[in-house]
Amino acid sequence: MPNDDFAPVTQMVLTEDKKIRAYAHPVRMNILEQLGREKHSISGIARALGVHPANITHHFKLLEQAGLIRLVEKRDTGKNLEKFYRAAAYHFSVNLAGEPLAGKKTLALSILHDSLTAALQAVKGQGDEAAVFGLLKNLRLAPGDVPKFQARLMKLVEEYEKRRPKDGAAYTVNISFYPGEPVAGEGGELFIREEGTKP
Repeated sequence: MPNDDFAPVTQMVLTEDKKIRAYAHPVRMNILEQLGREKHSISGIARALGVHPANITHHFKLLEQAGLIRLVEKRDTGKNLEKFYRAAAYHFSVNLAGEPLAGKKTLALSILHDSLTAALQAVKGQGDEAAVFGLLKNLRLAPGDVPKFQARLMKLVEEYEKRRPKDGAAYTVNISFYPGEPVAGEGGELFIREEGTKP
């Protein structure tokens, strides 16, 4: 039963994989931030994000199933029944202190997998002008090169993150880096980009 008097708790610490995976997505973090301030419907959040409500319905479903948002009001608009939600907390944090290292690695890749799965659905409804770039490559790195490689990737992402051009389009960068299967030789490469663009 919806409860319009519901008030979020101050802080929710996420320790379960299901809750962390529901939380760890830029769009869902944005939704939680807005629902922490006040109740909103899916269409209200969609207007704030500048997207169609159908593009974020699955995010609401995941957040509700994980217990990170709560239905607080149903309002009959005459045309349909509009549902309003609140975040379960004003602030969320992730704590993996008790999790073994293998569990943390698995969770990291699971979060990236979830992000790509959502992108597969979203890209079907986007126009041809939306750029997609994919690269799958096996590398051989010396132990000392691993942190250097990761640092250079982060520096590149941070450089472009700071630019924020007014006419820019929103893109998600999903980078995974993990031990590959040992192969003899150089291995292959899969590189997908828009026709006519240079690497």
